[in-house]
This record gives sequence, structure tokens and C-alpha cells, in this order.
Amino acid sequence: MNATNQLLDKFAKACSIAQDKDLAAKLRVTKSAVSGWRNHRAHPDAESVARMCEATGESVAHWLPLIEADRARNPEARKVWLRLAQMAAAITLAIGLHPAQAGVSQRIETTFSTVPSIHYAH
Repeated sequence: MNATNQLLDKFAKACSIAQDKDLAAKLRVTKSAVSGWRNHRAHPDAESVARMCEATGESVAHWLPLIEADRARNPEARKVWLRLAQMAAAITLAIGLHPAQAGVSQRIETTFSTVPSIHYAH
């Protein structure tokens, strides 16, 4: 399942919404927008991601790069977005939040194994 559908499902559960048309109304987008997101024809904009994260208590810094990675048109761009998601997760852990509080999922940890680590030298 892609990041958009994962976040939509969390949002639906948090808001006790059963139908995508009601999700669309809550997010202030059209039914066809949500349908496009669900069927991988489009992706939510940052404002919609922020609304979903606010309602679910998830971190925008976690979800936005994942959704952008799904949107990426080539493997190189996807790697950049996944590295950003990795850095957001690391920062969240460094400041002492539990991964569940920050919205860090097992999917991210699995995905990280395919993305090279970033190392800096002086």
C-alpha cells in the first residue's frame, strides 16, 4: 500500500469516516481528488497532508516526503525524498519522541534498508 492510502486510512479511522466522499468533504477537496489519490493517478497536496496529519496526530515531516517519494518520476528523485523521510525520522528519535508518537511506521524502516545512508565528513 502506498503512503497516500495509508494516511487516508488513518485519517478515516481518526475521523470515524467510512466513505471517501465524506473524506473529501472533510479535507475540502472533490470526491474525484480522493479517488485519484486512492487509485494512484494523483497525490494529495501539502495542505491536505497537513490536515490529515493534524487529525491523526501524525508528523507532516514523516508523511510529506513519503508521499512525494510515491509521486517521484524517477528512482533518483524517489531516493532523495526517502532520504528526507529518513532524516525526519532520525531527528524525531533524536529529540526523544517515541516512533509511534511521531508517525514513524515499519514501512519506513523497511524502505530505509534500500536507501543509502548519508555520512558527512569534515
